[in-house]
Amino acid sequence: MIYADTDFFLALLKPSDWLKEKAKDILEEYKGSITTSEVTFIELMLLAKRYNLDFIEITTSVMNICGIDDPTFLKAAMYIEEGAGVFDSFHAAHCQGKIISSDKIYDKLGIQRIELEVRNNDSGF
Repeated sequence: MIYADTDFFLALLKPSDWLKEKAKDILEEYKGSITTSEVTFIELMLLAKRYNLDFIEITTSVMNICGIDDPTFLKAAMYIEEGAGVFDSFHAAHCQGKIISSDKIYDKLGIQRIELEVRNNDSGF
């Protein structure tokens, strides 16, 4: 397997990119042998916000290119579409419906939250 980083997928998925043609050539040559990691999905979601790209479309495209069938990435993309931040969305996608957090976004996502107690405006840092 050949690991592809974010630049490869971004070149393929953006409407225009100076690396698009080379990325297409590489995709054709290595089709079925390309893999990536969750780090790439997180970075792509952050960049999708910047470039106003469709989170679900990007996620499903990368999953298809890499032959990934783990629903975690698609769940995270759907949470982002619902208004959660990128990192909170990935936490939500991994938590299996229950999370320890002070962040109320999980309540809005329908995830059972075990609340952290806040003491006298203690920020924790």
